[in-house]
Amino acid sequence: MAKLAAQPLYQQVKKEVIAAIQDGEWLADETLPSEIDLARRFGVSQGTVRKALDVLVSEGVLYRRQGVGTFVAGVRDELLAARLVPLAAQHGVPVQIELVSSVRIHAAEGFAELLGLRRGAALWQVRRQVRADGEVVGLEEILLPESNFPNLEMRRIRELKGHLRELLWRDYGVRLVDDAVHYRAIAATAADARSLLVEVNEPLLQITRLSRDYEAKPLVWSVVVLRTDKISFEP
Repeated sequence: MAKLAAQPLYQQVKKEVIAAIQDGEWLADETLPSEIDLARRFGVSQGTVRKALDVLVSEGVLYRRQGVGTFVAGVRDELLAARLVPLAAQHGVPVQIELVSSVRIHAAEGFAELLGLRRGAALWQVRRQVRADGEVVGLEEILLPESNFPNLEMRRIRELKGHLRELLWRDYGVRLVDDAVHYRAIAATAADARSLLVEVNEPLLQITRLSRDYEAKPLVWSVVVLRTDKISFEP
């Protein structure tokens, strides 16, 4: 491969590594070639390769095992990876995700601005239930532009057990980085109360998240509300 010409070089190496992962050259949990081999491949110094890999490790694309090497990270769903601890128990339980719906809507002004779209642009609205020990303890709403993810199907989301980020990576070649995550206490609305079987105004935990691709383009906004009378949430 010809030596990369644009500056800074480490960013170009980073893009080339991401492109190779997207093309399936290295799969999840597979080790990358050595820094020396990558430096030779890209025509740059080993230090430049190391800097590019350091950035990808910090962004969660890669991970390192001391004395073993650098590996491709799997796609992480932050909600599925969280730890839910029932208040009556000492140990956490696995998070279970159940797809509720996936429909096309039009972006209101606020969401259009968040996602860099025009008002009224088509969005996918995906809703998921969060379960712990079989009981519904939370609800999540996810918004993403139809223009970036055409033909998004509920069937396909179900095939991946509700793992939307895995689908975006496998079917659209998009990996996400969380840009802004906010936690706050809210009072249950009437709709929350019906869905979660709680009283109106009962305290809930709300988590909002804006995620971008590796070009820093905002692509996915999500909000989850969780019962606080049943579980504690540990990210």
